[in-house]
Amino acid sequence: MGKIEILKEEVVAKISAGEIIDAPYSVVRELIDNSIDANSSRISVNLIDGGKKLIEVIDDGEGMDKEDLEKCYLRHSTSKIRTIEDLYSIKTMGFRGEALASIAEVSELEIVSKPKHQSEGYKLLIKGGKLVSITPHPSPDGTAVKVKNIFFNLPVRRNFLKSETTEFRNILDVFVKKSIPFPEICFELSHNLKRELFLPKTESIGERIKAVYPEIKELNYSKKKFDEMEIEIFFSKPSVFRPTRNLQQLFVNRRFVESKTFFTAISNAYSNLVPKGNFPIVFCFVSVDPSLIDVNIHPAKKEVKFKNEGKVFHYIIKLIREGISKFDQVLDIDETSFEFTKFETDLKRSIESFLAKEKEVIPRSYTVRKPQSTSLHIQSKTQTQTLLNHFPKAERRELRPIFEEKTNIKFVGEVFHTYLIFEDQDNQKLIIIDKHAVQERIIFSKLYENLLNGKELPKQLLLSPTKVELSREYSSIILENKEVFSKLGFDVEVYESEVNILAIPSFFKAEGNPENIILEICEKIKEGMEPTPENILSVLSTISCKSAIKSGETITSSEAYKLLEDATINNAFVCPHGRPSLVYVDREKLEEVFLR
Repeated sequence: MGKIEILKEEVVAKISAGEIIDAPYSVVRELIDNSIDANSSRISVNLIDGGKKLIEVIDDGEGMDKEDLEKCYLRHSTSKIRTIEDLYSIKTMGFRGEALASIAEVSELEIVSKPKHQSEGYKLLIKGGKLVSITPHPSPDGTAVKVKNIFFNLPVRRNFLKSETTEFRNILDVFVKKSIPFPEICFELSHNLKRELFLPKTESIGERIKAVYPEIKELNYSKKKFDEMEIEIFFSKPSVFRPTRNLQQLFVNRRFVESKTFFTAISNAYSNLVPKGNFPIVFCFVSVDPSLIDVNIHPAKKEVKFKNEGKVFHYIIKLIREGISKFDQVLDIDETSFEFTKFETDLKRSIESFLAKEKEVIPRSYTVRKPQSTSLHIQSKTQTQTLLNHFPKAERRELRPIFEEKTNIKFVGEVFHTYLIFEDQDNQKLIIIDKHAVQERIIFSKLYENLLNGKELPKQLLLSPTKVELSREYSSIILENKEVFSKLGFDVEVYESEVNILAIPSFFKAEGNPENIILEICEKIKEGMEPTPENILSVLSTISCKSAIKSGETITSSEAYKLLEDATINNAFVCPHGRPSLVYVDREKLEEVFLR
C-alpha cells in the first residue's frame, strides 16, 4: 500500500495560513497592507493583550460592498492581479489573495465595511475559516477588521506565542516600518485602550523618520536617478553610529525588505570610517520599475529579488560615498583616536575623577624611587610586540606577595603612550602593563562586584532632570525594565515618547550624555538580550572600555604607580574582553633575547 496521500483541504488551509500568519505582528502587517492599498488617509490599529486577544485595524479607505465581502476571505481571492503577467508588475502592497483567508483560518474574524458610494455597510463574521453570517450593518466609509483570539483552533501554535510585551513590541516594529514610507497617511496605534503612538501626516519621509525616531538628531539626505531606478537615502555622519543594525532599513517601492547585500553595501560605503562593531544609520528608499523586481519570493513578502542586484547596491554605495564627501564628513584622524567619540572621552574623564580618590597616590607597600630613566629604548612598536610575542606564556599571577615584602619597584617609563614599564628590582622581573586594558578591568570589577552582591550601582541625583526624546519602542523597553536600569544606576521617569533621567551612575557626569548608554542597552534588549543585570553588565563592560585611559594619553608617574597598585588588588591580568593587560618578563628571558 502506498504511503503518499493527498492532504485534506482543511489541513492544506492550515499549512498555508501558517506560512503567512505566524504571530499577531504578521496579522497587523497584512491588514495594514490592505488598508494602504485601499487608498486610506488614516489607519488605526487597536490591540488587546499584545494582539493575542484582539487586533483591530480601521481605515477610511475605499471599503467593500456585500459582493466583495462574501469573497474576500476565500483562498486566492484578490482584486489586485488577474493574470500571470500581473505578477511581474506588482504595484500594490498586498496581492496574493491569501492574507484574509489565512487570518480567517486561525481566528474569529469580523469585517465591517462600506464603500463611499453606498449608504449602508455590511458585517461579515467568520470563525476558523467558516462563514457564520453576513448582515447589513451601520458603518462609516472604509473598513474595520477585528481579529479575535488568534490560533484559538491551533492550541500548540497559540502556546508558542510570546509574552504580551514581546508581541506588542513586534507589532510596534511592523507598524513603524509600514508607516515610514507613507508620510501622507496618518497612523495611530493603541494597546489595551491606551494610545501608544500617533503619527500625523507629514510633508516628507524625512519628517516621518524624525517623528518615529526622535532620538535621531540629524541625518544627511541624497537623491539621484540611476538608469531605470531612483534612490533616496537618509544617512548619518561617520561619527554617528549604533551598536546594532536596527536603523539600517531598506524600502523597495515603499515596501520594507530584508537584505544582507544591503548591509554589505553600507559597510563598503562607510569602510574604515566607523569603528568595528558599530553601524551607521541609513534609511534607503529604492523606486524601480516593478517589472525589474520579483516580490513573490517570500511568503511574508520580506524579500525582493532584483534582476540586477549588483548594480542596485553599487548605486547605493556610490550615493552614500558621494554624500559623505559632499557634506565634508571624513575626518583626518589617526587609528587610536578614531575608535572613540567625544562622548566617550568625556565619559572617561568623569570615571577617572570618580575613581581617583587622591590625585597623587604613592603605594604604601613598597618603596618608590625616582626613576633614573623615563624611557625604554625600543625603536618601534613592532619590536615591542616581538618582545612580548617571545614570551607567549608570560607569567600572570597575583602581585600581592611581592608587595607584602619591602620591594623596590621602579617606574621606568612609558612606550607608545600605551605600555607602562616597571622594573621589579628585588625579583629581577620586568612588569609590562597595557594601561587602558588594566583600568578597563578595574572599572569593570567594581561594577561587577556591586551587581554580584545584589547592590545597586552608586548613583548621583541630577540637579535638574535630563529630558530625552525616544522612540515609543525604546521608551517601552525602559519602562518594562525600570528596575534593571535602577540597579545599574539610572533613575528614570518614562512617558510616551520622552524619558526624564533623574539619576545616573556615579562613575560619569551628566555632561557625559547618558542617553547613548541607555540607547545602547535598549538596542541590545531589542536584539534579543535578556535584560538581566548580568547580561546588561556585558554592555557595561563596553562602557568600562570606553571610559578607561586611552592609548595615546599620557599619565604621570604617580598615576602609573596607582594603576599598578589597583591592578594588584583587582588581579587585573585580562580586560573584560579577554585581552592580556599585565605580563611579567623574567630578566633571564630578556637576556635570552639579546643572547647574553
